[in-house]
Amino acid sequence: MTRSSRFLSGFSWGLANQVLTLVVGLFITPFLLRHLGQSDLGLWLVVSSLLGYLGLLDLGVAALLPRETAYAAGRNPERPLPAVAEVFGQALQLALLQVPLVALGASLLLLLLPESSDKVLHPFLMVLGTFVLLFPLRLFQAVLNGLQDLRFLGMLQTVGWAAGTLTSVVLVLADAGLYAVAAGWVATQGLSALACLWRLRTAFPEALPRKLPRLSMEGIRSWLSRSLWITVGNVAQLLRLGTDVVIIGKLLGPEAVVPFTCTAKLVSVLSNAPQLVLASAQPALAELRMSSSKERITEVASAVERLTLFISGAVFCGVLTINEGFVLRWVGTEQYGGLVLTVLFLTSMVLRHFCLSVNTCLFCFGHERRLALTAVTDGCVTLLAMWAGVSLGGWTGAALAPIIGICTVSLPMNLSLFAKDTGRSVWQVLRDLVPWGVRCAAVAAVSLGITVGLAPRGFPQLTLAGMFVGVLYLLLMRPLLFEGALGTYVRPRVDALRARWASARGRLGLG
Repeated sequence: MTRSSRFLSGFSWGLANQVLTLVVGLFITPFLLRHLGQSDLGLWLVVSSLLGYLGLLDLGVAALLPRETAYAAGRNPERPLPAVAEVFGQALQLALLQVPLVALGASLLLLLLPESSDKVLHPFLMVLGTFVLLFPLRLFQAVLNGLQDLRFLGMLQTVGWAAGTLTSVVLVLADAGLYAVAAGWVATQGLSALACLWRLRTAFPEALPRKLPRLSMEGIRSWLSRSLWITVGNVAQLLRLGTDVVIIGKLLGPEAVVPFTCTAKLVSVLSNAPQLVLASAQPALAELRMSSSKERITEVASAVERLTLFISGAVFCGVLTINEGFVLRWVGTEQYGGLVLTVLFLTSMVLRHFCLSVNTCLFCFGHERRLALTAVTDGCVTLLAMWAGVSLGGWTGAALAPIIGICTVSLPMNLSLFAKDTGRSVWQVLRDLVPWGVRCAAVAAVSLGITVGLAPRGFPQLTLAGMFVGVLYLLLMRPLLFEGALGTYVRPRVDALRARWASARGRLGLG
């Protein structure tokens, strides 16, 4: 399979998984609210977010491994897998050395549990124990990602999520309480780790090291000098995106977390689709850095950026149209935070997607140090703005804080470097976004008019409104899909689909 085919396959499976997650999630959240209660569910949301802090003890090794795997494959096109095995062996050795540190961190994490957390203590201990045991096994998925086995990873994500959800539902019905959601998490993680090991042994056996290579202190320093910057970036990610429910739970109480997360549900689920573009493209960009010219890399980076924003804009307009009616029908009026909160969530999402498209390219170009320093600054600004915002404005202040961080730090600091690496000026980068921005703003105005003027509530009305906005968005954006760098990828695939359709019509005698 070509890089484009692997990207498309992985993205398609990931998108299908997001749709499945959304559809089933329509029933799961009310189900958990009904059986666990708002207080217990809010407490679990707060406590489970603490796992993000434990993941920082990875020191960035798992996040760096896909890029290093792609680098190894790009440098050795004749025999890529033995080169990958050497890199994998080094990373696995580092992960094994980190296990005691992770176990200690898991113990200390218990000190961060909020008050009245007796109900969640033992389920959380079960999650922490599983996290420590499976910690080195997470590298199997990282290697498969670097090898661009994206179709398998997309399928596995669907199966693992389904297994975890089914486990939770069955145990909730058996009155297992918070043990049910903890067991669902354990089932998902365990199945994913074992399935990735099986895939490596059967499809890429040469990528598995026969024995762990000797890792000198110089080798450890080499890895950590790069991966620690990723950890710094992950700290910033938690400051930007992982502390909102913690701060809301602390200042407003666990019950206030549920309406905030329910209002953001559609945004958080559908925002993963543009991120799938970037996650699927990252290994290919890293491999291209080792084997292609700067002009070719710039062309691919431009295509990735345009596709990301195309999908992000579609999510913005679609969710703006139906979010109020969706939340009201889904969990009730008391769990909806309002139109202003929805607009802030969506604005933050689009800005973050643009930043991520820039950052993905910069990471593949080896600028992890610059990205980390920028992210930390962004994270600190966001955290301060969020604490002040929640204190003064509640949910609205929490949703506004990430926008402040993006606009004052991330965009100004990283956009100039991105423009330099791709051989353009900042003005050229922004000017290229104008056609998309104007079209997106026009459709968003229509979406806002439908939400405020027609206020669709029932499922048929929401479906019709969403379809109308979707068709309008596609019609306006269609020229952008077939122009420039993105068009070089879209046109051949559309032509291939047309040819298949014509062939099928001919075989059926419909031509």
